[in-house]
Formats: sequence, C-alpha cells, structure tokens
Amino acid sequence: MFPFYVEVALTAFRRQLIYRWANISGLVTNIFFCTLFSYIILALYHARPAVPGYSVQDSLRYTWLLQSFLMVISPFGWMDLMMTIRTGEVVSDLSKPCDFCWYWFSREVGRSLFFLLFRGLPIYVAGMFLFHIGAPISWTNWGTLLLMLPPAILLGVAYRFLYNIFAFWILEGRAMVTMSVVISQFFTGSYVPVYFFPGWLRSFTVWLPFNGFMNAPALAFLGKMTLTDFWFEFVRQLGWLLVLILIARAVTTIATRRVVSQGG
Repeated sequence: MFPFYVEVALTAFRRQLIYRWANISGLVTNIFFCTLFSYIILALYHARPAVPGYSVQDSLRYTWLLQSFLMVISPFGWMDLMMTIRTGEVVSDLSKPCDFCWYWFSREVGRSLFFLLFRGLPIYVAGMFLFHIGAPISWTNWGTLLLMLPPAILLGVAYRFLYNIFAFWILEGRAMVTMSVVISQFFTGSYVPVYFFPGWLRSFTVWLPFNGFMNAPALAFLGKMTLTDFWFEFVRQLGWLLVLILIARAVTTIATRRVVSQGG
C-alpha cells in the first residue's frame, strides 16, 4: 500500500500547483504580516536592546522562519476533511480500499511539501532581502532542521486532522477550527516568540505538542540548542507525534461508527 500513499501525496502536490494565483496572494500576505511583525520586533529591541541569548538578528530570523513554516505545518483555516463530513463525501473516502487516516495524512504531507517549496522558501528569501537576516551556514544547523522538520509536519497534520474530525459530532465546526488555529499559533510562537514568554508560561509551553510544530525546529536551526537539548526535544517531538496519531486513530474508529449511508 505504500506506493499508493506516495501517489496520493504526489497528487495532492500537483493539485496545489493549479492554484498559482492563490499561492501568490498568500505569499504576499505572509510577507506583509511578517514585515509588520519584524518592525514590531525592531521596536521592542529599540526599547530594550538586550534580550538574553538572542540578538535582534536572531529574533528577525526566528520571525521569518516561523512565517515560512506557517502554511507548511499549521495552515490557517484548513477545513478540507470537515467539509467532506458535512457534505457526506466522507463516505466515499471511507469506502476506498485504504486506511482512512493514512489517506488523509498522505494528502496533507503532499500539500505541506508544496508549501515548503513554493511558500516557505520564498518567504524566507524575502526576509533575507528585506531585513538582511541571512541564514546559518553550519551543516549542523541544517542537519538539525532536516531531522526535526518531518515530525513537525506530521504533528501539524495530526493536529488539524483531530480538530476536523470532530465535525462528526458538531453541526458547525468553523468556530472550533478558528479556536484551534489561534491556540496553536500562540503556543508555537507565531504571534510572539516563545523565548519572550514569561518564565512560567515558557516552562509550560515547551511541554505542549505545539512546541514541536515550529518553535523547536526554529531554535535548532538558529543554533540555540545544545546537542543534549536537541535530542531531548527530538524525542519529545516524536513522543507527541505518537500520542496524537494514536488519538487520531482512536477518534476515527469511534467517529466512523456513526456514518450511515443510503443502502449501507
């Protein structure tokens, strides 16, 4: 079945290529908001020049990096699965000769790879030109990012799969989607870098699954982790991924018992 899921991912990747103007408009929007956040960061450093362990370039690089990850890991307003449940099209997906969870995971992995290449990279390059943030040149920084990025993408897929599948129980799920996205955006550091959080909040945040979405990969890329810290974060990231996948499969099993189709 593995070749089937690979083909599903490739099909999802190719499907996104069709929406060129949607991607361009989204790219411009991301760059605009990241530019706005960058000027806020500059204003903060102007008022308080010293932030322990992080220079203004570190914070700008962190901001652009998280904005680059945004559509790759935690896209705003993703309701594809929820809409198939509302319209009844989910019955068709459940009838496919494949695992329902892995089918949707494969679709979203393909979609994430598209946004990594055509949204994430251009956004970061724009930051390099607009704010001269540069990029680490050490192979260690790139190696840690390459290790942490795949589990981060899968964490994002598992999380949005979960808040979408609750459409089996509720009639209107858009409010839940908005709330879930806002929560994830806050705890990933998309609004305010996690290292700016008060100590008690930061200590709480790093134990949440959201830390493995974008904050931990970004800090690893910036070289703000020791080797021991990196492996600890990587294991914690994998642990949360396993937990979310098991929850997703359990909830799917319960939810699909409720599906009733005409003649079946």
